[in-house]
Amino acid sequence: MSSLHTRTRVIVVGLVVLGGLLPIVAYWAVLGRVPSLAPAAAKERLSAPDSPAVLVDVRTPEEFLAGHLEAAENWPTAQIETLAAADALPQRLQGKQLLLICSSGIRSRLATTRLRNLGVKDVWNVQGGMQAWVAAAEKPCALGLCRLRQASGESAELPYRDSPLIEQGLAVWTGFFVKPLYTVLSLAIAVILWRSTAPDLVALRWAMLAFFVGENFCAANYLVYSDGSLLFEFLHSYGMALCFGFAVFAVLEGIDLRLVKYSDPQARCAAVGLCHRCIKHVAAPCGLQRTFLLVIPAVMVLCGMPFCADLLDVSYNTRVFGTFYNYSHPVLCQIFEIRYLPAAALLLLTVSWVVLWINRADAVWWSKVFFAAGCGAFGFAFLRLILMQVYRDNLVWYSTWEELTELLFVVGAGWMLWIFRHGLFGSAPARTVDESR
Repeated sequence: MSSLHTRTRVIVVGLVVLGGLLPIVAYWAVLGRVPSLAPAAAKERLSAPDSPAVLVDVRTPEEFLAGHLEAAENWPTAQIETLAAADALPQRLQGKQLLLICSSGIRSRLATTRLRNLGVKDVWNVQGGMQAWVAAAEKPCALGLCRLRQASGESAELPYRDSPLIEQGLAVWTGFFVKPLYTVLSLAIAVILWRSTAPDLVALRWAMLAFFVGENFCAANYLVYSDGSLLFEFLHSYGMALCFGFAVFAVLEGIDLRLVKYSDPQARCAAVGLCHRCIKHVAAPCGLQRTFLLVIPAVMVLCGMPFCADLLDVSYNTRVFGTFYNYSHPVLCQIFEIRYLPAAALLLLTVSWVVLWINRADAVWWSKVFFAAGCGAFGFAFLRLILMQVYRDNLVWYSTWEELTELLFVVGAGWMLWIFRHGLFGSAPARTVDESR
């Protein structure tokens, strides 16, 4: 049993480290090394007297016509990709310092890399694209840098919406009361479970720790970076995905060891009344295993839903009790949430299904490990997907319902521990796996 637990710890740590490093390495390899400027720095260069800088919008002509910064020139990425040499730049852009911008900062990064590779030296990406530009709109700027030219030809302010008093109150209440409350509660639950040795309680302890760490990265992002750090937002989201995974494993282990008794070879399985013949005593197919051989592919099919959702370029400004605030959800974060996490979930669930299908003696144990990890990625992806698609035009409700959902999760975990405290904190349920089979 100790060897099983040792291997489990190694695999779990490996999954946690690898799952967290892959997005960071991918970002650094594809986008992270591109010379970039923050919107504020780009505005300073554009506003300087006799500045050679020009703002280049690399979106499609259709996107550009629908709405663009008045000072921007349009040079679509499709044309940049066909450029053969540095001296083939459009006449109006030759000898200029090119500051490239798009909706989210991704296409402009790729275009910057393309031009630099061709030998165009003085070209820079504007970090975060229009999403980040809108967030920096409160600072004074000139040359049409704070106004949009719309398809009708009319000039308009950058996206701004007045928040009703109730929304302003919710923003303050959830940010400064609800979030600290459930963060402290999650740490308290982890401390209470610190000496627990039962597998389900150990998993719940790690779920609460992952939750606590992730939410503190979220708080630090707001307090230190004004929600502008992609790394801290990634660590926040990754902590939540890990929390979901450990929580699912805690539930599976609790149901198995305390209710169903599937993994205890000496105990009667609670499902024997349905199966009539039990794999523990006779050579018969296990009804629970066969059920999960269907459930796992069903969850895998649902993992395809986030891939069909659009990435949304949402960013607008408002004021909360007189304080300027930008609501946005960067496209890079959405790529992690509804592209990377569903892909990771598919991989983990596939491993879970294959392990269960092989049907070794410890197949259910390993299948649960990978199933829980896959469900963690799947669950958080769906939470963010639903909130973003439903509240894309009013992100205060996105934030409010996310905070309330997390409060319910932590309070629910603590409440269940209190209700069943006598059974949960008694002797730890034994897990016996005959690895010689």
